[in-house]
Amino acid sequence: MFKNISLRTSILFVIFVIVTELAAGLFGMYKAVSSVHKEFSKSINRVFTDDFRKELTDAANAVEEEAIEGEIIMSESEPDNIENISDLVMDATRSLKPAVFFLLDETGNTLAGSDGSENKTSSAALDSAFNGNTVLSYKHSADMLEYALPLKIGDTVKYIVYIKDDLTVQNRIVKHLASELVWLIIISAILAYLLSLLLAKALTKPLRTLASDAKKLADGVPSGITKTDRKDEIGAMTNALIYLSEAKKEQADKALAEKTKMEKILQNMNDGILAFDMKGNLTHINPEAKRLLNRNFVDDITFNKFFKEINADITLESLQYTPSEDFAEREIRLNEQMLQFSFVLFSRDSSEGGVIVIIHDVTRHERLESARRDFVADVSHELRTPLTVIKSYADILADTPDAEPQLRTRFLNTISSETDRMTKIISDLLTLSKLDVDANYATPHEEIDIRSMLEGLVDRLSLSAKKKNQKLVYTPINDVPTIKGDRDGLERVFTNIITNALKYTPSGGSISIFSSNVYNDILVKVSDTGIGISKEQLPNIFDRFYRVDKARSRDKGGTGLGLAIAKQTVESAFKGKILITSELNKGTDVTVSIPIPKK
Repeated sequence: MFKNISLRTSILFVIFVIVTELAAGLFGMYKAVSSVHKEFSKSINRVFTDDFRKELTDAANAVEEEAIEGEIIMSESEPDNIENISDLVMDATRSLKPAVFFLLDETGNTLAGSDGSENKTSSAALDSAFNGNTVLSYKHSADMLEYALPLKIGDTVKYIVYIKDDLTVQNRIVKHLASELVWLIIISAILAYLLSLLLAKALTKPLRTLASDAKKLADGVPSGITKTDRKDEIGAMTNALIYLSEAKKEQADKALAEKTKMEKILQNMNDGILAFDMKGNLTHINPEAKRLLNRNFVDDITFNKFFKEINADITLESLQYTPSEDFAEREIRLNEQMLQFSFVLFSRDSSEGGVIVIIHDVTRHERLESARRDFVADVSHELRTPLTVIKSYADILADTPDAEPQLRTRFLNTISSETDRMTKIISDLLTLSKLDVDANYATPHEEIDIRSMLEGLVDRLSLSAKKKNQKLVYTPINDVPTIKGDRDGLERVFTNIITNALKYTPSGGSISIFSSNVYNDILVKVSDTGIGISKEQLPNIFDRFYRVDKARSRDKGGTGLGLAIAKQTVESAFKGKILITSELNKGTDVTVSIPIPKK
């Protein structure tokens, strides 16, 4: 009913004061009335002692004896005796004023009275006295005190001494006291209420302060509570709240640090992260997931809708029946990428549960796996072709021991040529394998003069160029410094690039070679006017066993490993780069960039 502790305390205190004062007042009035009654009783008892009652009884008997002597004597002497009885009572009761007395006969008629009047009172006290009982009665409602004393002659009541006292004044005083008591209670209640309010506020103010601080603490707002020296319960509660505040702040700081750490981890992960609640609403997405999904606006993403759009064949409901130790996976091609989605439920029995979706970009892995399969197939094919030729020619020679010398010589030359080709493939594969395992395997640190190396290569290959009526020219743009490294490996790189240009440039074409020192790099560029490479084929030009025109390359003795070896050598052994730009039927430019080591 009353939710305010201060108000409840005040009301209880006021009720306590009212009840206390009311009890005290009632007890006081009872004491006052009782004192009046007691005082009257003491006065009566002082007057009507046993001796006096005997004297009255003797006087009454004297009246009876005179009445026995004869009617005349009785009629003459009885009034005198009645007066004697009246005088006796009047003398004795002078101390009872303002009380009045009456002397009544057995019929209730007034024989005498202290104030000369007749008794007109009929009460239970008189009735009891007529029955021979002495009665002292107090009637507050009638404002009257009564005393009735029967005077017996033998066992018969002859006369009754009846005394009554008007208590109007006393009752008026009592009523006045009651009125004052009511006002006293009202004033005391008001004062008690004001005092209790002050006391309650003094008691509840620190409690309200603590309640406010506790609410701020619950809302995560610093409450600014300070320690107190109070030794009471409020002081203990304040210090406990301070301890709770410090503990919560420490926990909040730890939680914030963990949250920040997790957010940093999630934001910088190489995998995409999506989080959904149990209703399917997106609750978290990191930048990598946005990049992989190619989406900046994510507010419309819901679990079932999104994975239905990308044909993932999975729903939130089906995940809930997945065993807790298992997780679901889907591989989906999206935006020319192969993405792997891993679905993990967390806190499935809680309303705070949901689904974590981890997105892996397996495009490169798929390409490598595809390249591995193609590589194995290409190696098998490249080795099987010469082996097939060798076996066929060897079988023919074995089956025709008397073959003509010219035919035998031609077959043996073919077998030797195919053996050399197979040996070259194996050699190139071993070179690639060594470069893959350790880029610096037994790499000699020889002085390399690139200009001199290019001049020597042009000189050796110029005869091949002349045979095809090609123009092979080397032009050094500026001086390039010497470097240290694998001289044979770098020469193999330039040889492969230049011979490719010679192979795929038609008769009458030109191959131009340039060298220069640009900033901190040595640049070597080989440009030809050959058949060129289409844009679709350029991304795969460095793949192992990849050929633009496989038939023509095989005819020209190529293995498809030259550019792969060149790229691996430049990047691994010299920390450089090799770049190819080309346009179909217009020519190709190959640029090798090698950083100059700092001295």
